[in-house]
Amino acid sequence: MSRSRGPRSKMYYGEAGSRLRGASGDEVPRSRATSAGTPRGVRGLVRALLTAAGVIGFLGTATTAAPSAAGTLSLRGTVGVVSAPISCPPEGPPDAAECRARTGETPIPGLGTVSESYTWSYGFGPPACPANLGRPLATTGRLVVAGKGELHFTLAEGVRCIDVEPLRNERQDFRIIGGTGLFAGASGSGVVERSLGGGVGIERWTGTLVAPEVDFDMTPPALTGAKPKTVRAPKGAKHVRVTYKVTALDEVDGQLLVACQPRSGSRFMIGRTLVTCSATDTSANTWTARFQITVKATR
Repeated sequence: MSRSRGPRSKMYYGEAGSRLRGASGDEVPRSRATSAGTPRGVRGLVRALLTAAGVIGFLGTATTAAPSAAGTLSLRGTVGVVSAPISCPPEGPPDAAECRARTGETPIPGLGTVSESYTWSYGFGPPACPANLGRPLATTGRLVVAGKGELHFTLAEGVRCIDVEPLRNERQDFRIIGGTGLFAGASGSGVVERSLGGGVGIERWTGTLVAPEVDFDMTPPALTGAKPKTVRAPKGAKHVRVTYKVTALDEVDGQLLVACQPRSGSRFMIGRTLVTCSATDTSANTWTARFQITVKATR
């Protein structure tokens, strides 16, 4: 179903993984969305392999440009992927020299949690390229947006004939050719750039997505209650249990869970402790607030 929304608030996104600071009580928007719970399925496999490869920092990062017109999204997503060798499917290009199943998952602001899957292959030598050179072959795939539908895409054949070793990282143009659910009439185009090695790495998707029936949600939830707090510890105590209440309200999703660290009810040492709270809506828009809790000693 499409969503009817009022005017959007202006959004500001930092680089993925950067520390966004503000005065005590300030609410700082971030582009990096996080997921709670135990990793499962594709997310768990990707996370385990990327951790072993030392590129876990790239998983689940996404940035967007300024808010787009209704029905149009400026697509910016960095996906942690696994690239596993497979037997080339019979419906694939007949001249494929090698095939790999590429899968990954990431939050993309404006869309939500997005999973990608497609078969990547390359051709080697004549007739398309000279001997000892090759290029990526055209293919199709899908992006599954959790709870909303699928985006179907094509990847164009590579434009250059290059050595085999860097082939896995060769960029390819993509086109959105429809989908399911909210994205049944979707279109768009852009480019996929890669940095992979040892079967894991990242893919950067950059382009434009058009879905006339979709009003893309670019507004993060609002957090309330993130205020500085001062308490006094009992005489002789080195720490004290402190409670606080931070809530999140989203224009589309309503009340949301808030994740805070340290959690309310934790024991806070004498001195100052920074608390960080964040909430993410179903379109992967995250808002983060930081505030200070001060515990004073009793003499």
